[in-house]
Amino acid sequence: MDYPLFRLTVFLAAGIFFFDRFLPDLSVWPLLLVLSCLLSFLFPSVIFKLRRPLLNYGFGVLISLCFFLIGGVLVLFQRGKIEYSWDSDKSCYYGIVESTPVLKGKTLRSEVLIVGNVCKDGTVGKFIDRNILLYLMPDSSYCDMQCGDGIVFYSSISKPISDVEFMEFDYRRYLFTKGISGTAIAYAGNWTAVKIDDPASIRHKALRCRDKVADIYRSWGMDDDVQAVVSALTIGDKSELTDELKAVYSAAGTSHVLALSGLHVGILSGILYLLLYPLKRFRGGRLLHSLIVVGVLWAFAFISGLSPSVVRAVTMCSLYLVASVLVDNGFCGFFSLSLTAFLMLVYQPMYLFDISFQLSFVAVLSIIVFYPVFSGFVQCRNRLVTYLWNTLSVSMAAQLGTLPLILYYFGTFPTYFLLANLVVGPLAILILSSAMASLLLSGLPFVGDICIKTLESSTTLLNKIMQFVHDIEGAQVSSVNFNWMQSLFAFILILSLFVYFRKHTPGSLISILLSLCFIGVVEIYKVRTQVPPALFLARSELYIRNGKDMKVITTETGLHNIKGIRVGVMKSAYWRDVRLKSVDKLATLDYVYICRGFSGSIEHLATLFDIKTVVIDSSVSERYRQFLKNECERLNISCYENSGQPSYRILL
Repeated sequence: MDYPLFRLTVFLAAGIFFFDRFLPDLSVWPLLLVLSCLLSFLFPSVIFKLRRPLLNYGFGVLISLCFFLIGGVLVLFQRGKIEYSWDSDKSCYYGIVESTPVLKGKTLRSEVLIVGNVCKDGTVGKFIDRNILLYLMPDSSYCDMQCGDGIVFYSSISKPISDVEFMEFDYRRYLFTKGISGTAIAYAGNWTAVKIDDPASIRHKALRCRDKVADIYRSWGMDDDVQAVVSALTIGDKSELTDELKAVYSAAGTSHVLALSGLHVGILSGILYLLLYPLKRFRGGRLLHSLIVVGVLWAFAFISGLSPSVVRAVTMCSLYLVASVLVDNGFCGFFSLSLTAFLMLVYQPMYLFDISFQLSFVAVLSIIVFYPVFSGFVQCRNRLVTYLWNTLSVSMAAQLGTLPLILYYFGTFPTYFLLANLVVGPLAILILSSAMASLLLSGLPFVGDICIKTLESSTTLLNKIMQFVHDIEGAQVSSVNFNWMQSLFAFILILSLFVYFRKHTPGSLISILLSLCFIGVVEIYKVRTQVPPALFLARSELYIRNGKDMKVITTETGLHNIKGIRVGVMKSAYWRDVRLKSVDKLATLDYVYICRGFSGSIEHLATLFDIKTVVIDSSVSERYRQFLKNECERLNISCYENSGQPSYRILL
């Protein structure tokens, strides 16, 4: 069967990727000119296509090229809406709170839409319209902020700093794909919230609705971990999940249950399907049944804050339900997947680089493709055996398709994901059903208590089972990192396996063997060209990295000797009052790392050590940094600032 929309979506995504990766600074206008020229030839091509079937191939190439260029236009236009040259000086800004502030250490972190600068007369002057990540230091006058509230703050906004060598993660790129063009920190007394009771944005209203539901969950007095899982599983609020709890679900291979997406929407639609099934007995009931389910699903999306993952899943399910009424065959599932991806990429091309977007669509596509293959391996009339095997087939299909992406992004693989997913499905249905019943019936004295108790007990059981799977020896295989080329050939291998299972052709078998050989060659090359061990001066600490392993090295005095490289980490007043005795020998320090908390001088340290290089951390104040730089210049000592890059690397 032909899938033209899927092909057009692939070319649209290819255009987004190509122009974002290779031509990010290209102007939109030349692309629009080329696209207009191609479209001017499109109408005659349609006429010739209808009269001359031999030109079908050329017509297809022309259409594909048009959508490739449309993807380029969309991503370049979106980049222009995100990029902004921020003023390095401090200024007063007015913004709108776009996400519920989350406590991170001693600060509150929130995404803020900067409307513009605040003038002296209190009016908003220069219009900016860019999103930033704002860190707030709360004070005694702090009041709880909500999405949609205004905020006035005095600070400097800068582009995010990314250190791929140290973190092995491009943080700036990650924020950019999220639509965030800068970061700032506002200290206590330099910001104030502006309460807005009725925000105009529907998204802000949805996020406030989600916060109210989360407050209801807290009022029920459940255990912290239980309440955190209930909030994540039912309304997509993951702010209260601890790192330990996330690690447990990740090792069990069930992290998807904590990320509100297609699984939860599928469960909810299944519950509604059974409850409203009697409507199908009436004339026109099938259409009415689908419309009611779609309406309830969008109400659920609103309650959960209209997050992109939920909107994506609800859109896909809505299109599937409508298509299933209009088109009575198996085409509607693939059609709804392609149409959802197409619409979302047209609306926001940066979604293509979002990990959750990639994983969700690849998982659904893999289920559509591989589930019939796996489920056909076992034919049994026993309903229990059939249910268990079908559940395993769905898990295996999704895990197989997403495996290259998981190994590329995370480098881990859950060993017992099949065991864990056998119980996740039924318990997720029970948790979601009891949460809905608890919200609707919590006002009733006896029935409400039973629903809440059922919700708490089922969530507690889920946490205990996931902890049990996590504690099994070898539950997670780590440090299996794929590069982009290995991931590409892994997808080719998976596609070849599918073709082989369906058609058993010799060509697919050869493709499988070639893919396996290439992955092995790339793995051998990666081992032979592995990055050598290195020291990193970052975050006021000394780190040592060997491959993927990273650990902090500490000593009481801050002095280190690692493979002949002598490093002194100065982050206290320990050496300020130390004096060199006449019998002592002047020690050599290849690197002196000055961090926040050090209150001495380079001149005094030079009387204690023979210093080769001074590295000044970005946490040191501007005035003190300039003082230290002047000292280094006077003493003829090499000086390096970590203000531009958050780390300093020393190869061992």
